[in-house]
Amino acid sequence: MSGSGKQPRFSEAHGKGTRACILWDNQGNDIVTAGTDARIIIHKATGETVVPSVLHQKPVTSLALSPNGLLLASASIDHTVKLYTYPGAVFQTNVTRFNLPIRALAFSVTGGLLAAGGDDDGIKLISTADNSIVRVMKGHDAPVVSLAFDPKNEFLASVGADGTVMFWSLDTGAKIHTLKHAAPELDLEDSCVNQIAWHPSGDVLAVPGHQFDVVMYDRDTAEVHFRMRGGHNTSVGFLAWSPNGKYLATTAEDRKIMLWDAEKRLDLDRLKVPTQVIALAWKPTGNALALIDLEGKYGVWEDAVPGHLSSPSAMEQTSSLVTKRELLHFSDDEADEKNTPCESEDEGIGAEVDLNDDESDEEETMLKTKSKGSAKKVAQFKDSGLVKVKREDTSIPLQSGNLCSHKPRPERQSSFQPGVTQRTAGTRRFLAYDLLGCIITSEGDGVNHIEVEFHDTTRGHRIAPLADYFGFTMAALSEKGSVLANPQKDKTPSTLVYRPFSSWAGNSEWSMRFPSPEEVKAVAVGDGWVAAATSLDYLRIYSESGRQKYLFSLTGPVVSMAGRKQLLAVVTHVSDPMDSGQQVMRYIVLDMLTNQQMLTGPLPITPCSELKWLGFSESGSLSTFDSKGVLRILSRSYGGCWVPIYSSTPEQNTSGETTWIVGLNDTQIFCIKCKAPEVQPQVQPKPVLSIVSPVMPLAHSDLGATELETELIWKSFLLEETRLRTDEAALRGEVEEDDDEIMKTEAEQDRCLLRLIAACCHGDKLTRALELASMLSLHKSLEGAVKLVSAMRLPALAERINTLLEARRNTESAAVVHREIKEITPSSARLRPDVTGAQPLKTASAFNLKEARTITEPRFESPRAGAEPPVIRNEITLSRNDKVGESVTEQNQQPARSDTITQPPKVKSREPLAKSVNPFAKQKQSDDSGPANGVSVLSAIKKLQAQGVKRQETVGKEKASEKKPRSS
Repeated sequence: MSGSGKQPRFSEAHGKGTRACILWDNQGNDIVTAGTDARIIIHKATGETVVPSVLHQKPVTSLALSPNGLLLASASIDHTVKLYTYPGAVFQTNVTRFNLPIRALAFSVTGGLLAAGGDDDGIKLISTADNSIVRVMKGHDAPVVSLAFDPKNEFLASVGADGTVMFWSLDTGAKIHTLKHAAPELDLEDSCVNQIAWHPSGDVLAVPGHQFDVVMYDRDTAEVHFRMRGGHNTSVGFLAWSPNGKYLATTAEDRKIMLWDAEKRLDLDRLKVPTQVIALAWKPTGNALALIDLEGKYGVWEDAVPGHLSSPSAMEQTSSLVTKRELLHFSDDEADEKNTPCESEDEGIGAEVDLNDDESDEEETMLKTKSKGSAKKVAQFKDSGLVKVKREDTSIPLQSGNLCSHKPRPERQSSFQPGVTQRTAGTRRFLAYDLLGCIITSEGDGVNHIEVEFHDTTRGHRIAPLADYFGFTMAALSEKGSVLANPQKDKTPSTLVYRPFSSWAGNSEWSMRFPSPEEVKAVAVGDGWVAAATSLDYLRIYSESGRQKYLFSLTGPVVSMAGRKQLLAVVTHVSDPMDSGQQVMRYIVLDMLTNQQMLTGPLPITPCSELKWLGFSESGSLSTFDSKGVLRILSRSYGGCWVPIYSSTPEQNTSGETTWIVGLNDTQIFCIKCKAPEVQPQVQPKPVLSIVSPVMPLAHSDLGATELETELIWKSFLLEETRLRTDEAALRGEVEEDDDEIMKTEAEQDRCLLRLIAACCHGDKLTRALELASMLSLHKSLEGAVKLVSAMRLPALAERINTLLEARRNTESAAVVHREIKEITPSSARLRPDVTGAQPLKTASAFNLKEARTITEPRFESPRAGAEPPVIRNEITLSRNDKVGESVTEQNQQPARSDTITQPPKVKSREPLAKSVNPFAKQKQSDDSGPANGVSVLSAIKKLQAQGVKRQETVGKEKASEKKPRSS
């Protein structure tokens, strides 16, 4: 056969090269191509072409279209993966970057993941929801050249240039199977790419073989089920399954396109082309194959499947790959025992046919004869009973008419209220439970009752119970009041009720009702505000008095909300869960006092888990707890990241208790330990709060001091947060009395560091000990580190730590002197205009850039008995390397000026502007003496330090001399 369908007409698309890609859109209307010219072209059915405005810089190696047909991804030698909208071809973003060329792309069945691989070490799994890297799977020793997602959403198959095929688990990222050299080894410059493809049912993976064949591997065992060979005389480079899985198309360097019947393992047709086809794609609807060759030309093979056979896109129920087991129970060994080629079912109909360029009519006749003989032989085997079609122990029907049999898709997590417990057999449960108190609902005959209790029993008067006629299911608590809400039920609309604990006026309670179908999903309350998120993705904000303050739309369905003082946190869904079941969510933190959005970003949780608690710490840090037992807190370090500070994993919790989070502060986590089989606290008996310390899930260090390292990280986190909070308060003009807290935390951190330094010295980790010493905050701590290391007889380390101590002392001394100089200089500058009448100095921009300005410190000597009062002299000396074209004093009428500006003596008849005595001023010895031009700041600093030391020695001697007469 030489192609029963219409011969394809090739059209120019891209330049000549060994790399080209082609695919159909999901409706089968347009064709997308890419090639060595780095262009991506959408060929419309109308004949028009669309080219994105943003393109790659180097040849495109792979294209992938999302299952919903809205996203187009491309990979290139330029190390990038670009994402475009489809069919508009509008550039969205660079999804990821590699260090080396990228050669393969694939979308998962649901479109939630995009896999990318190439010359880099590792295959990246990228979430299409937020373009984040979900996982990097490493294992290939050669560049990855092809990727294929399992239609059942369990595996990812990959093949390297060395021919090794790997099956990866999407849930864990682990390697399931490794098939060494299953495919031919490739040169990256070859036109073959070792394309692999899953059958639409996901039961077998088609891989190019070493014997110019295609090998089918079982998804579960990775064993060879059967082969299809005999059509090519070179290695298969590209293959593709038809939409219904009945047919397989292959292409190779022999310039032939083979069409195979997958059920009968027979080649149905072949097409000889003038130039090697390097990529092909089945039309999703209809009977056609899109082709692209080495010349960069593309064409369509219409009616590729003969008309008397079923359509490649028809989804009727047909037999599975010859009932799958019919073929699987024929082995190559059994076929080799036969004398005629047609008796070998693996060899198919063309095993002994040499397909050269001068194919003859005799060859076609022979192929037809063998086709009939092969079909007859298969029927004989069925009739003879050698093939047991019905085997109850092994029958796994492969429905080739179905694209795949999916397991149920993961569902979005339902919205929940933090601190609420589910309804159980009892009549009482919590609607809210936090560190302030709890709200309890008691079911009665027709009417429920709401009770509010505070943990601090000394707090004011008791709150009277509230009759619940609405059936409240969620609530939130604050210092000033509580908010309750119920969902819509039958004809009862969803209602929001706020109840203040005290008010100067009567009738301060208020309520809001929401028209159907809108209903409240989550509530929160803080200082002066109430918030409710509804089923229409609205966030409604109210004042404490009930005024409808604001309303805006959320970016997705709400998951949960929490409030504290002026802060409100909202968590929403971004998209459907990933294929692995992981929820995709996002958080925002709002300042209700300033009406500003403070923080926002993706919300990380443990894979395959759900969010179970949301709240703020006592210091105002947003925190989350998931169903896998991991508590995270939002840190502002690294641009805002989530730090896991506690994990109640089964390895850590050997008693089988369930941790139910209530709240946390800077040093402790408050929770309720629920004993199995309970997973939530009960109203009676009253829950008992348990206190646990933060325990970060650190890896086991070679030092054996994991607990100390955990404590150090936590103390560093608290210190950084306290400093940031203090700085923010200072910028707002507020007074934050956190200096004592900062010093206390610094001391605690230093104690932890000293213990770690000792552990490092014992473990012979001296470089780590020096690094830890550099983190010490206090001088006493550094001095203690020197003594500690010296006692352990480590002089080299002690010398280096002592160098750190001296450097810090010098730095702080210089900072003090500079600050004092800065405080002195402006006051003297303000005195000069009134005394001398001189004009103000020009700014630094008026001078030449090479001009150096040196400020000489005011000098003084300590006053002694009988000495005259010190004379204060403030001087500014300017030294130049180049000529200055402008006058410093701007007195252009003076022909000459002095570089030294000296304050004249004080006029007695005039009251001086400033009477403060400069403690750093030195008494001038004579009127003629003055500072030398060009004295540096460093020289002045050293001189001041020397004078201070000398002064201390003099004072000490005087005190000693005073004590001697007394003792005598």
